[in-house]
Amino acid sequence: MRILSPAPIGLMLVPCLVPTVAFAQTTAPAGRGFRMGFTGFPHDFTIEAVNEARAFAREHGDIIAHHIEGVPWAEVLADKPFSAELTRDWEGKKQGKAAKGKVYLAISPGRGDLKEGEKSAAIPKELKGKSYDDPQVKKVYLAYCRRMIEFFKPDYLAIGIEVNEIQSAGAAKWKAYAALHRYVYQELKKTHPDLPIFASFTLHNILNASGSKREAMVAACEEIMPQCDLIAISFYPFLHSGTTDIDGCLKRLTDRFDKFNKPYAFVETGEAAERLQFPTTKQVISGTAVKQAAFYESLLGFAHKHDTLFVICFVSRDYDALWEKIKATSPEVFMAWRDCGLVDEAGKPRPALAVWDRYFHMPLRRRCANLLPRL
Repeated sequence: MRILSPAPIGLMLVPCLVPTVAFAQTTAPAGRGFRMGFTGFPHDFTIEAVNEARAFAREHGDIIAHHIEGVPWAEVLADKPFSAELTRDWEGKKQGKAAKGKVYLAISPGRGDLKEGEKSAAIPKELKGKSYDDPQVKKVYLAYCRRMIEFFKPDYLAIGIEVNEIQSAGAAKWKAYAALHRYVYQELKKTHPDLPIFASFTLHNILNASGSKREAMVAACEEIMPQCDLIAISFYPFLHSGTTDIDGCLKRLTDRFDKFNKPYAFVETGEAAERLQFPTTKQVISGTAVKQAAFYESLLGFAHKHDTLFVICFVSRDYDALWEKIKATSPEVFMAWRDCGLVDEAGKPRPALAVWDRYFHMPLRRRCANLLPRL
């Protein structure tokens, strides 16, 4: 998910049939072998909303996700400190971590071109317009990754976010990113051999593609799998024509990626709980609370049955209040995730939260010794 960047490639928002029966309750297994968590994404631009998001992440999760796109290229190139404003923001993010929780850090150089970091200086002329595989770009991004590891001390690290969007942007851009990914992975492993490092990709974009385009996208993901310690998935069903066949989507995932014999992680996910129509395009997201709860039943059931490290729900509470403040200056597509909260805009829990908490309150089982890392 990217709230402050261009619209996802392959976005498909069309009306769909809404189920007329309640989702089936399943018998809760005795324990879970995966962690569950959130980002600290707030529902409003207020300190109260920020603190609420962090408190919710601590109370309903045992892993916190820090999702940071863009790089302070100028500061890293010159080996200068990050801005005080940026550092304060990052220090605040740490407050969403539960006492015995883990940290998932997701960083990205961009989605085809170098992306400027927030609260940072402009991209310097030495790097401006250069591709990901430029030697200087590779050196700077590696240095940035090292600084971020030192600052956040993550238990899991993504060095690319939803990278199959880069593949969709063109073969040359993908080739450059793949070279950067391999270089950074190999160098970081020399000093952090036990840190799981990987890039994430979008399941819904793969499902939205067809024929040769889908095969090319899957092939790109497979290309860098030797330099990924786990299979990291971003999955928003409402971006795949509002599908309710979650089990079918997940089977298509395992059909292609089980062969790598690596654990899965759903590094960001969510489902719409309300019907939303875009004012300009008139496209519709046919969300309901029933569909949302059924989605989490299927997803968390999958995580329990398969080798899965963690599941991250991106939006804990609907951000209607935030959207009202940014809609005049933001692309309309930024409202797409507005109603994906486990809590609605008024703070009322949805049925999906009960599904989530039923799994969260299960005893956390230790992982096998040969799976990296242990819980």
